[in-house]
Amino acid sequence: MNLKIHLERGKYFDSCGKVNNSSIFLSGKLGSDELFFYEEVKAVSDGEVNTIGEYISVKDAKEVTLYLSITTSFRYYYPDKNADDYISEASSSGFEYLYDEHLKDYLNLYTRSDIDITDFQGNSTDKEKVKNNALQTDKLLLNPEDNIKEITELLFCFGKYLLISSSREGSLPANLQGIWNKDFEPAWGSKFTININTEMNYWPAEICNLSECHLPLFAHMKRMFDNGKETAKKMYGCHGWVAHHNTDIWGDTAPVDVWVPGTFWVMGAAWLCTHIWNHYEYTEDKSFLTENFYLMKESALFFEDFLIEKDGYLVTVPSVSPENTFILENGESGCNGIGCTMDNQILRELFTDCIKACDVLGLEHSFRKKVEGMLCKLKPTEIGSDGKILEWEKEYKEAEPGHRHISHLYGLHPSDQITMDKTPGLAEAARLTLEKRLEAGGGHTGWSRAWIINNYAKLWDGEKVFDNLLLFAKNSLLPNLFDNHPPFQIDGNFGVCAGIVSMFVQSNEDRIVLLPALPKVFSEGHIKGIKCVGNVEVDITWSEGELSSFSLLSEINRKVCVLYDGQLKEYELKKNVKMKFRPENDRKNDTISEYMI
Repeated sequence: MNLKIHLERGKYFDSCGKVNNSSIFLSGKLGSDELFFYEEVKAVSDGEVNTIGEYISVKDAKEVTLYLSITTSFRYYYPDKNADDYISEASSSGFEYLYDEHLKDYLNLYTRSDIDITDFQGNSTDKEKVKNNALQTDKLLLNPEDNIKEITELLFCFGKYLLISSSREGSLPANLQGIWNKDFEPAWGSKFTININTEMNYWPAEICNLSECHLPLFAHMKRMFDNGKETAKKMYGCHGWVAHHNTDIWGDTAPVDVWVPGTFWVMGAAWLCTHIWNHYEYTEDKSFLTENFYLMKESALFFEDFLIEKDGYLVTVPSVSPENTFILENGESGCNGIGCTMDNQILRELFTDCIKACDVLGLEHSFRKKVEGMLCKLKPTEIGSDGKILEWEKEYKEAEPGHRHISHLYGLHPSDQITMDKTPGLAEAARLTLEKRLEAGGGHTGWSRAWIINNYAKLWDGEKVFDNLLLFAKNSLLPNLFDNHPPFQIDGNFGVCAGIVSMFVQSNEDRIVLLPALPKVFSEGHIKGIKCVGNVEVDITWSEGELSSFSLLSEINRKVCVLYDGQLKEYELKKNVKMKFRPENDRKNDTISEYMI
């Protein structure tokens, strides 16, 4: 091989040139007080390597390895020195060592969970054969009806890959394009939209046994906190912290524009804070909860000042139902209202989480009483005269009945305020709400279709899940499986990954539900390593649409309730012992096998 290596950047760079005889650099400062970036590439080869100006020349080589490091002043005080240090360390370690370390790191996360629904035979050899013979993704998508099992497995695997690759401890959280943005001026600034999109990115984190991948989101919330306190004080004269519908790498919390349907919405920090309790209830990591509780507390304290009383209820004003518009009786359209349903549902979850956190940590007695007082004065989720979940305070006509956001169903998903077994009336109203939204053309964006899949999974409707999964495969995927908003937006990938898991396993603090939304077409299969609330792992095998066996694993002695086929049963688990059960033996409370992990 004879080649030349050169670093280029379309615009916004200051200098490039030689580092040493095998390395070159490219650097720049994005404005007088902005980020400084530095990238360096080094060539290691059995051929002749020389640097000439801003090029590396390699001659008569049989093998060339390029080591690339890119750093910025966002994280490093001396980006050039840090990049050079990384290059030196990496090149001295060598490719084989780096690749082996990468595999160990990646597979430790990726192999924790798995789904097998393609010609399931119960052994890895058959599964491997299916995987190796799979069509390329663009070919699979030509006939999604015929390849839906393969597509479903790939979407689950792809979701895990994307989260592992774009959200690791010490990095930024996954934004609208993850780390795959290719544009200098990307759609929506490649920021963090926090009225659904960023939250959806983390729906798979806990259930797919990837709790570590959730951590960058909490680190970013801490980055937002001081800004959020300033925004709360200057804009609203309130204590605590607040964020609106969008944030960025700097943790911005102020309104980012003047777009009424989305901008004037004060629930961004509150929704993010529900992820803190979500992470705790799956991991039971008390030190994590202790470290992050202040974020939840200060968010709740903002609403102590912000909420007003109306008709005996505490309500938000102004309030929008992202990003929808209603029509008044006089024909005028509007977005701002009082106490939209989504606001009430997010606050109900935040306040409930705060109370539970106080109980776990044994703290904040006076704060707990404040939150209890606010919680009991929130307006309950209501059903309108048309049988649907009420979206706004009043029964307004929708300007866009097929709107992409389904904000008033937050209580169904991602929350558990509406469930089939505890609130069947609200569940049926949620079902009708979904039907009407879809009849009017809803689900036309990839992430919206993914949200619909999760909602139908929570309604335990496997056939509707399947129908929408098929539509997602037909209409919302690019040839490489990226979610198409359009344009490309990664939240749909994460949302559909979570929805796929929810077909097979769901959980909350009351029970674990097995095969709640199993489509007929997925009549047999196996799923393993799925994490449930309470830090319990579950494996399931099913055949002919019926549960064959399941295993439960807990890190402590505990009792868990399992719901399957309408029957709720309690199981006693032993610390670090994977216990396997078969449904026909459950009536005798008979354990089939148990083995140490």
